[in-house]
Amino acid sequence: MNPRSSLSLRSVTVLAFAVALIAGCSSSASKSSGASSGGSTTNPSAATAKPKAAVTANSSTFYGRKVLTQTATGKSPCEKASPTPASPGEVGNGSGGSSSNDDPDSHGPRGELQQLPVSAADQKVLTEQMAAAKSVVAEYPTVASAEKAGYLESTVYVPCIGAHFTNLGLVDQFDPARPSELLYDGTKPDSHIVGLSYLVWHPDGPPRGFAGPNDVWHQHNANGGLCLRGGSVVGGEAMSPKTCELIGGQKSAKLMANAWMVHAWVVPAWKCSWGVFAGECPALGGTTGGTASSPIK
Repeated sequence: MNPRSSLSLRSVTVLAFAVALIAGCSSSASKSSGASSGGSTTNPSAATAKPKAAVTANSSTFYGRKVLTQTATGKSPCEKASPTPASPGEVGNGSGGSSSNDDPDSHGPRGELQQLPVSAADQKVLTEQMAAAKSVVAEYPTVASAEKAGYLESTVYVPCIGAHFTNLGLVDQFDPARPSELLYDGTKPDSHIVGLSYLVWHPDGPPRGFAGPNDVWHQHNANGGLCLRGGSVVGGEAMSPKTCELIGGQKSAKLMANAWMVHAWVVPAWKCSWGVFAGECPALGGTTGGTASSPIK
């Protein structure tokens, strides 16, 4: 098993969250997931936008989007720390882990996905939404500030995606200014924020999120999903249900089918070259259970 699978990434998925907690509020996450700031969050279909032509002929594809060549070379801190991603839903900000790809060993190519054009109207909304998201960075600069506000540790630090701290009270809808998960470069009180993660319980497919077609939401439900114990992820999608049970955890593909996630790498100190909504931030190296600055083993 991949060493990172033990807490599997974005395990953040704290799917544990909704798992039972919001099972009762499932209907509240209907398509009316508008943001409190930035106006409408309608996400137009990518099919209605003309894709950019500047994509190399050698680009591979990942869930309908082209992965730009030479954006993942194996030399980034993330790739050196974790040569193989722990979850299908972790890479390419595609819908890995969903029913369209239930092979836990099929992670898809890493790198920057082709970005689709954003209309002038959507760009105006998106700019406002990004400003709201960035305000969160200033509000919760450290783990201590996150915990004080009710966010609880749901994963240790994991290369490429950070340590996840989750507020289960915010998973019922999408709001740029109120992410349900905050990502840090470690789990100590003074660890610094590196990004945001919007984990939303939405039975009707992915929620309407950031304006424009580029916030491709993903899931973590391959092979029965992540192994959850309480509010923490203790095993990855590659772990068998039986092994999960042996360590006191539980998998529930049915519940996980309604959990959707998207990252937002909006922290100025962390330039994530694979895109603001990428599944992974290539700048995040380090070691699992350590910090982003821990020597890569």
